[in-house]
Amino acid sequence: MTVNTMKVDDQAKIDLFQVIAPIVMQYLAANSPDRALIADDIIDFFALSIAAVIENDTDLSTPQHLRKAGEAAGKHIAHWVRLLKLDHEHRGMSLLAMTMGTVASDEAQR
Repeated sequence: MTVNTMKVDDQAKIDLFQVIAPIVMQYLAANSPDRALIADDIIDFFALSIAAVIENDTDLSTPQHLRKAGEAAGKHIAHWVRLLKLDHEHRGMSLLAMTMGTVASDEAQR
């Protein structure tokens, strides 16, 4: 049996994602030579974010600890992919498309 040790509700995380994802993507695109944004740059930014958290954890002191932390991060990603795929099938739109569509709609109304 797995014990959920998370303290922040999933919906709060989704709400935060919907606030920061457009900012991150706009910043990355603005810093691309042709102002084009590719998935690898977005993934690399969030991988950097995860790595910074893992690197800062003083309880992770050996290469084995760091490897296990990386594997745990991968499990979190796989969990979210499964949840988001199901939600996408149900809603007919991905969280990312919905987030960016909302931003585009908000900006068009200004």
